[in-house]
Amino acid sequence: MTKEYWVAISVAALILGFLIGYMIWGPSAGRVPKMEKELSAAQAQLAESKKISEKMESNLGKIANEKLNLEKENAELKEAVEKASKGRR
Repeated sequence: MTKEYWVAISVAALILGFLIGYMIWGPSAGRVPKMEKELSAAQAQLAESKKISEKMESNLGKIANEKLNLEKENAELKEAVEKASKGRR
């Protein structure tokens, strides 16, 4: 038997071994339970951080609107004071 024959048999046996191993253990064999727990914990923390960030952005929008309203009121009060002080003269 020739050298090419043994190479072909070896390659076929290797491929067959990979296929049989994949059929037995499947894609879940590569997962480590500890890593899956850490991943789920990290995902939960990320979701919580997103919620907090969205809440803070919402609060920031409210504060910005209140600030604008207060600045407008302040300008109106200054105008009223100026008009009142001019009227007294």
